[in-house]
This record gives sequence, C-alpha cells and structure tokens, in this order.
Amino acid sequence: MEKQAIQRTIAVLGVDGENFEVDGHFDGDERKARWYTVKQLSDGRVFVDHLSTFPSHDEIRKMVS
Repeated sequence: MEKQAIQRTIAVLGVDGENFEVDGHFDGDERKARWYTVKQLSDGRVFVDHLSTFPSHDEIRKMVS
C-alpha cells in the first residue's frame, strides 16, 4: 500500500505585525512532519520551503529581513 503525502497547517505565527502560516508535510499517517513550509498570509508568498525543523519567531524574522 502506497502512503499519500499530506500537507497540514501546523500554526499561524504573529511576527512583528505580520502573520505567517507554517505548514507541515507528512508521509501518510505520520505524526511528525518530514519538513515545513513558511508562507506570509497577507500575500500568500512562500518564504521558505523544505525546512527540516519547525521555525522559531527569530528564524522567521531573519527570513523576512
């Protein structure tokens, strides 16, 4: 049986007045995400794709600047 890749929103983080959505990418029914994507909610732009760990507020600040 083949596992299906699943993407779920893990969190919405408020950083310096902007909101960022963190999506986790899972393989089948795994509980821990294999990688993460960070998007800015105001324009839907993806800042970082394939992060190996959940991003902190400080990491998102560095991505934006």
